[in-house]
Amino acid sequence: MPNVPHQDTGPVQISRPSAAMIARELGVSAATVSYALNGKPGVSDMMRRRVLKLANESGVRPKTSGKRSPALTRVIALLVPNLTNPMFTHWSNEILEEAATEGFEVLVVATDDDPARFEAAARTLVNRNIDGAVVLAAHREDATALRILREERIPFTFLSRRSEYVSADFVGIDDYAAARELASHVIGHCPERPATVVGPRFSTASAQREKGLVDELSRAGLPVRGERKISTDLSREGGRRSAEHLLGLHERPDAVLCGSDEISMGLMEVFAEAGLITGEDVIVTGFDGLQHTISPLIGLTTIVQPRKRMATVAARQLFARLRSGTREEHRAVIVPHSMHIGRTCGCTRTPSRKDTTHG
Repeated sequence: MPNVPHQDTGPVQISRPSAAMIARELGVSAATVSYALNGKPGVSDMMRRRVLKLANESGVRPKTSGKRSPALTRVIALLVPNLTNPMFTHWSNEILEEAATEGFEVLVVATDDDPARFEAAARTLVNRNIDGAVVLAAHREDATALRILREERIPFTFLSRRSEYVSADFVGIDDYAAARELASHVIGHCPERPATVVGPRFSTASAQREKGLVDELSRAGLPVRGERKISTDLSREGGRRSAEHLLGLHERPDAVLCGSDEISMGLMEVFAEAGLITGEDVIVTGFDGLQHTISPLIGLTTIVQPRKRMATVAARQLFARLRSGTREEHRAVIVPHSMHIGRTCGCTRTPSRKDTTHG
């Protein structure tokens, strides 16, 4: 059989994915695809999702003015202290939903509030070429991990707590004002030996809550002594350990104001095991407003943070920066909080909607 000579026709031309290809695939104009990719109005939500789905599958990136935008991977990171505290889980779910709407995937990293783990995670995320991050795990004074992200020009948004040394967009409530409001309500029940139990003080949120509680109690002539001023993990177990400590004091506190609902739940469990009735033998308050804690079953008096709004605003701040590619001045958005009056503070009934809202 004769050999058939091979004819070299030159290099094979492989067409690169483009917005025009997506437009042809979906039967829409190139302008529609451009609007969808860059988050501009004039495109229905359904069409935007279809465009973003094809863009992710084919690797098409939006064209914007920013330096990093041509290389967008459509992946962001979510850095949380842990996923055992329901507050972090709720925020994470809301951010995941918002990211999906924008056509982004999310890498969730739990740092366990360990600066070394946070730093290692930051280096890994840089290598993964993420586009940005929402940070719930910021340390007040340790900014090493944040500087790693900043040096690589990876934008990030703080949610609930922030760094004192690295500036970025921020979304949260006025923790200090909310704490003072809560303490003022407890003072109305005439406690004599109050205690405070908050999360780690390297969290700006926990530090501000503790300061607000202590300042308001001190103004009422109720100073919180060292052994009754506790910082612990943001977990139910942290609350349990704190309760055991307080029960071992020569004079047991008659009111314990907590910096998170999960901490208050651990406290109330131990108090119940010791035969104490919360709201009668001891006042306990929380801070977060988780659905199960403010239910009639538990009736916790607590500050309510608008979880969905906070997470949505934080995610949208980040996506706005990714779309614009600008390095404009950072924004701090303080959202309103409310106070839920339950029975754990000593109130005899739970108001139907007497809760106060502030912002």
